[in-house]
Amino acid sequence: MSKYLMVFDGSHDLAWIENAIQGEEALATEFLGCQLSPIDGKITNVATFNEIKHVPADIKVQVHGPVLPAGKNPVWSGVMLVSGSNTTVDVYR
Repeated sequence: MSKYLMVFDGSHDLAWIENAIQGEEALATEFLGCQLSPIDGKITNVATFNEIKHVPADIKVQVHGPVLPAGKNPVWSGVMLVSGSNTTVDVYR
């Protein structure tokens, strides 16, 4: 299996980000995490994926908080650029 990066603009909202990650995972990859990085002079979200041999269970992306989505386990927590603002985000599966 190999890891690769996916870049997405920080102007998108959480729903768009969740859909983008789920769309990438539909290609039998798994979201591992995200970091902020300057690309062409602009701070950008850079997500890391790992190629796997199956489509993983759906993820849920939400603003960091104490409420865990029912039936979900934490996958990653960190900062993403969401709708133009640094936002602490939790990803669950």
